[in-house]
Amino acid sequence: MRGANQRHIGMQLSLEMSGVLEGWRLGEGSLQRRLAAALATAVERHDLLPGTRLPPERVLATQLGVARTTVSAAYQLLERRGLVDRRQGRGTHVTGRDGTPMALRAADLTTSLQRNVIFRRLTEGSPGAIDLLGSSAPPGTAIRQAVAAATEAIDLDELMRDHGYYPLGYPPLRRAVAAHLSARGLPSTAEQVLITGGAQQAVSLLAAYYLSPGSVIVLEDPTFPGAVDAFRAAGGRILSVPVHASGADTELIAATISENAVRAVYLMPTFHIPSGTVMPEAARRELARLGRASGVPIIEDTTLTELALGCEPPPPIAAYGRDTHVVSIGSLSKLFWAGLRVGWIRASRSTIAQLGQLKAVADLGSSVVSQAIAVSMLADAERITDLRRKELTKKLALLEDLMHGMLPDWRWRRPKGGLSIWARLPAGNSTELAQIAGRHGVLIAPGPLMSPSGRFEEFVRLPFDHEPAVLREGVGRLASAWESYADALDSCGPSRMDVIV
Repeated sequence: MRGANQRHIGMQLSLEMSGVLEGWRLGEGSLQRRLAAALATAVERHDLLPGTRLPPERVLATQLGVARTTVSAAYQLLERRGLVDRRQGRGTHVTGRDGTPMALRAADLTTSLQRNVIFRRLTEGSPGAIDLLGSSAPPGTAIRQAVAAATEAIDLDELMRDHGYYPLGYPPLRRAVAAHLSARGLPSTAEQVLITGGAQQAVSLLAAYYLSPGSVIVLEDPTFPGAVDAFRAAGGRILSVPVHASGADTELIAATISENAVRAVYLMPTFHIPSGTVMPEAARRELARLGRASGVPIIEDTTLTELALGCEPPPPIAAYGRDTHVVSIGSLSKLFWAGLRVGWIRASRSTIAQLGQLKAVADLGSSVVSQAIAVSMLADAERITDLRRKELTKKLALLEDLMHGMLPDWRWRRPKGGLSIWARLPAGNSTELAQIAGRHGVLIAPGPLMSPSGRFEEFVRLPFDHEPAVLREGVGRLASAWESYADALDSCGPSRMDVIV
């Protein structure tokens, strides 16, 4: 058993370091300086996170085909720069930027990794790779035509007659969003709506509004990774509750609130990211009652609510608790186009007024041109929603067919809506698989990216909003990566973890 574990650890280290050190010999200077430089770059880029244990000298030397003294000398150079901490019997660990050893919790590693993988994908790209990291595929023809028509309808001369600064949002769009919400079961007025630069800014504003360093925030586990980042950036202390087939555990939320000084609860009850679950009406009523009784704000992320792929979901939590502290987040990015960057917060008038002050400090108001386009798009929302749902239903069916054919041992629950599936691996862990998949030309999001506790190593989130050709090629490459990984697992025994979802 010990030998099998050592082989698995060795394989895991090999998987982690191979991508990090790719091309390291192309540097300048001696081999030890080239290796040290490559490792230092990996630390600076957060490819190697604080607390990461580097491979033993002998293991890395064998992997790279160099002498052990070369690795030892490279580690010594890193130690002099304060980038690693070396201790007898404990190995070599990456430190913080100030040289302080850090035994970070898995949640902190998860947040850093999420920023590193997904943000770098947006800023740097990965030529030739199929990108299945997120649900942000280019829009289809119908939506492109709708955006073009909305753009042509803008009266720029009229729009540019004043300063264009609207911290609370462009007034016509605030009215349009209020009408949109009212038509969907949540009576709203323009004064209850704040326009944001997408749902991510909405989450960040609410994190800054409700939290101070050390404040407790309750999140689902797993959840939307951007929320984990936002609440951690605000200094929040995250307490998590599990997600079941019917959504978050409301009894545990109530118990957590009763036992802790909770400042807010963030949930995605409709087409939850990443599991796709829908919270039933009774649980929504209970959460509204809980918010009223406790005075703890319930932040409800409704970003994917429009994307039902079957029966319509229940009304939002806010519809059951109009006199409680229920705050709703919405966005047009998933329904229309991610590049539109238009979202909103719906809350009480007093809360919106205060959030508007924070928004003014952040950016003085979102782009008026984008907001003007959004006004026209919302006028056409019913038609576009119908098109999107039909389009996504076909793409989900295609992805499932491809996976049944090429990844038959993987398991998932068919989502009731949204843009992705939450697939469970039959063995191994998704972080290792993601590294192999990258070398096969497909980028995937491993489960721990979705978890504030760093769990769900047996899961992968796979979006299905891509064009059919992209899905076919992406799943084909992923199947090849899985075959390679499964062969490696067979040689040293599987590694499994307990999961909730």
